[in-house]
Amino acid sequence: MFLQFALTLVGLLVCAGDIVALATLLTWQERAADPGSRRQRLLTGVVPLSSVLLLLLLGLMFFLLVLWSPEGGSKLASY
Repeated sequence: MFLQFALTLVGLLVCAGDIVALATLLTWQERAADPGSRRQRLLTGVVPLSSVLLLLLLGLMFFLLVLWSPEGGSKLASY
């Protein structure tokens, strides 16, 4: 049970860091000098990195749902 709480806490901290990284990424894109560089930052930086960050966020949420399912504790104990 303690391991479930510890993994949940770590997962929530990673989710919070993920949201901060997304906000930083969008702020970086908006602070470009001209519209052309904003578009370039959007296409070369924001879209690929935000896709990875959102995939990580989705994976963490799925992991937490599986962890707290009725069989989650027994699956965790078997590893």
